[in-house]
Amino acid sequence: TLNILSPRPAVGVHSPRQLLIVAPPSSGTVQIQKELKNKLHLEMGHETSDTAWNFVRDGTVSWFHGIRFLSSPPSNEDLVRSFTAICGNYTENMGFHPAAYRVPENRCSYRSKWDDCWRKECYAILIEEWGCATRGNCEIGFRTTLHQVRNPMRTLESLAVKFCVGGLDSGVVREEFLVYARAMFSKGHDFGRYSCIEAVGYFLVEYQNVMIEARKRGEIAGFYRIEDTSACDVAEMAGFLDEYRVVYKPNYGKIKKICGNGDDGVPAKRVVEQKENRLNKDMVKLSWKDLRGGIHASRKDVGDRDLEMKVRGLFRAFGYDEKQIAEEIIMAQDGKVGESPGDEL
Repeated sequence: TLNILSPRPAVGVHSPRQLLIVAPPSSGTVQIQKELKNKLHLEMGHETSDTAWNFVRDGTVSWFHGIRFLSSPPSNEDLVRSFTAICGNYTENMGFHPAAYRVPENRCSYRSKWDDCWRKECYAILIEEWGCATRGNCEIGFRTTLHQVRNPMRTLESLAVKFCVGGLDSGVVREEFLVYARAMFSKGHDFGRYSCIEAVGYFLVEYQNVMIEARKRGEIAGFYRIEDTSACDVAEMAGFLDEYRVVYKPNYGKIKKICGNGDDGVPAKRVVEQKENRLNKDMVKLSWKDLRGGIHASRKDVGDRDLEMKVRGLFRAFGYDEKQIAEEIIMAQDGKVGESPGDEL
């Protein structure tokens, strides 16, 4: 008897899952989670890996799970400061809550969004997760971790729409973003003195470089560009199409039937189309000049190119064409936006 109706086994905190996808905010994480869920029928969560209350037994797509690849701050005092900043300033807008990891050890009430109990749980989760992949002792294990990237300038534009208060020239950054930026990447940066473009830009650079270094150490298996990747491509990279690497064996046959049938017209083989969380609907369009010092409320020297060169470095690291970005956005007299060609630095 095939026992077709047998339920899928429960997955506990320490049980292995197939896939973790890490990506900075505004990189299409919601979209890829929906693609894997709807087109491949996988149990993938967005910013949650708690299998007790969510159908996420196959994996997670998350920006904040990237903290497992962070190195520890220079001192314990700095680490405590980082934890206190996050746990003492809870906000729903950054996608992190300790309930997204496991059933709370402190028996916190789910009826309360945030209280002293959840604050204690927050510290416990950060102690467990921060840098755990670099130490090799993560409580929640994933068979494969992938790094999802999006064109860095498009990502910057979306971050600016989300976190810049009053437009680019105001220079004001949402406080909740600054809390996380300072907590994660305080070394070498004074985010409070940056313009908004500089704050989100340096955050993006630091986050992506952490993932690049984790890939070099073998903690992340590979990266893909969301603009030219399908759900089936991700499934293959994750090991769902390898009967020896797949964690939940029935997934192998299910995914192979969808992705391995030779029909390139199936929806799961089409490049992911951005439909979810499209905050930047041509509201912000950046050029290389916009990343330089002295404009958009920047306190840096006029023409300073440090951020620009670091973002260009991301273009090269991920195989994007720097020349596709204009050197300068020009507003014509008729109100139309024009572009001057980019240089080849």
